[in-house]
Amino acid sequence: MDNFFKIRKRGFTLVELLIAMAVGTVIIAAVYSAMNLALRFSANTDRKVITQQDTRAVLDIMAMEIRMASYNPLINTHTWSSASPLACMPSLAVAPITYKGIKSANANTIAIAMDLDKSGTIGNVANEYIVYSYDGANTITRNVNCGGNQAVLGGTVPESNVRNAAVLPAAIPLFRYFDKNNLEITNTVNNNASLVNGIPAIRWIKITIVTDTAAIDTISGQPRRMIYSTSVIVRNHALSP
Repeated sequence: MDNFFKIRKRGFTLVELLIAMAVGTVIIAAVYSAMNLALRFSANTDRKVITQQDTRAVLDIMAMEIRMASYNPLINTHTWSSASPLACMPSLAVAPITYKGIKSANANTIAIAMDLDKSGTIGNVANEYIVYSYDGANTITRNVNCGGNQAVLGGTVPESNVRNAAVLPAAIPLFRYFDKNNLEITNTVNNNASLVNGIPAIRWIKITIVTDTAAIDTISGQPRRMIYSTSVIVRNHALSP
């Protein structure tokens, strides 16, 4: 018994302490790595959520406004003869009356008009003349009644960068146009395919936004890329005279 208590009083040996410290260090390192990974995942998720919210909000607004193109409650062809809201954009001012409320339509730009106040004149109240355009780099802008381009998605605020033109192997157009037979319209004239042989050709429009998170993903080392799209039926354009 005396020998047993003598052994117990000696405590831990240096080897035992080193082993315990090594095991403890491994455990602490594992816990730290797990916590660090969890924080990185959380940060990446936050960036992705911000990008999703930004993109969906812009896509919903674009769809809502483009859906109203050619709204003409007076059923009057004179509505589209108003040139005043186009004066600040000479390239669109030449759009003939037959283009009605889709003044320009191409892969990265759409200019729409609508008679929201039922006055027969376009541009006398807000949001009757709207241009959405993509600069081919990272920003979608919205111009209302020739008030100047205002960025709605891209750049530094909000934290999302549009990347339609950067998607490989080919760029993804922001806008694609289809007729009533669901055939894509590609034979545009003067950037406008509103009419083909006098018939309103554009029946629905597909809007696609490809966005990257502004910040680099800490796991992959690359931005997170997301693709969102929606389809808009422009009934007013087909029905308006």
